[in-house]
Amino acid sequence: MSIQSKNKQRIFGLDVVRALAIILVLFSHVYYLIDLNHPSIIALSGLIGFTGVELFFVLSGFLIGSILLKNYVEHNFTKKDLFVFLKRRWFRTLPSYYLVLFLNIILALFMGYSLENIGRYFFFLQNFSAYYITIFSESWSLSVEEFTYILAPVILFIVGKIWNYNRKISFLLITLLLLFFFNGVRYFYYLNSSINDMDQWNTQLKLIVIYRVDAIIIGFLVAWIHYYYGNLLKKYSVYLFIIAVHLYFLQFVVFNVYGFDIHTQPLYFRVFYFTFCAFTFAMGLPVFIYWEKANFKISKIITGISKISYSMYLLHYSIITVILKKMLYDKYIILSNILVIVLYFLGTFVFSYFLYRFYEKPLMQLRDK
Repeated sequence: MSIQSKNKQRIFGLDVVRALAIILVLFSHVYYLIDLNHPSIIALSGLIGFTGVELFFVLSGFLIGSILLKNYVEHNFTKKDLFVFLKRRWFRTLPSYYLVLFLNIILALFMGYSLENIGRYFFFLQNFSAYYITIFSESWSLSVEEFTYILAPVILFIVGKIWNYNRKISFLLITLLLLFFFNGVRYFYYLNSSINDMDQWNTQLKLIVIYRVDAIIIGFLVAWIHYYYGNLLKKYSVYLFIIAVHLYFLQFVVFNVYGFDIHTQPLYFRVFYFTFCAFTFAMGLPVFIYWEKANFKISKIITGISKISYSMYLLHYSIITVILKKMLYDKYIILSNILVIVLYFLGTFVFSYFLYRFYEKPLMQLRDK
């Protein structure tokens, strides 16, 4: 059964990954909402948020890579296939993005925020090669995804026209070359620049499109193995997950204990850190790919969160958090921290459901027609 056919039925394990990722992202901003300024809390929040976004990247790469691989191998990936793929992707992502972008602009005008470089947002250039984000800060990851959606299929189309001999091998080679290329881009940056603190690391490296595309491309590798060696991948998926858990512990616990940081290990943190992360999450993904169904009580809740996860990502921070923060700061409401957190999650779920139900879902249905 193809991944596209499975997607129509929904693979529960992938819903789990989406739901987990968005919940982690939501939790990562709680410290800002209720003013928890302890360095350990901030560091933990950063790790939680990073984990959530990287899970989205690898999952997106697997799903998009599976679609592209199927078209590339079975349908020769013609010009028509290329444009159909792009139109379907853009139908899925752009309408909600632009709607929330306009909401962010209105909110920024109301609250007196800077709208400098706002034109870049309409073409996902707010963090392409440098950081120009002033509002809608979570849009950085959407830029990474959108440019990957363009870059990968265009390269596959061009290579398919030039080399039509063995598409199984050429898809794998393209994937590996892209991974190598973006590691090379980061290495070039490492040789020709300096980073003195984590703020610079974030805004000059972690959040910049040209340094992060490989986080999604790694999912293409999982898609290739799944397509050609699915039985073998399924057989070892649990073992791969166990290895992934240990690698995660090694990277984010053991390395910290032994004093690994941007000053003591600059090459690792500026080049290979992202590669290590991507491979870790990619190794943990197969166990969820083969978790096709679940019948326990909260499975419908998990699937529901998964369906509205894109809307939740768009709304949770620059809209919900900012409005709540403004109300608390201006003393429009006085609540305990627990109630603020409950209101934050509840507001995000409710408004995301409405965005999904009455805007995102109808557009998806129109696309499928």
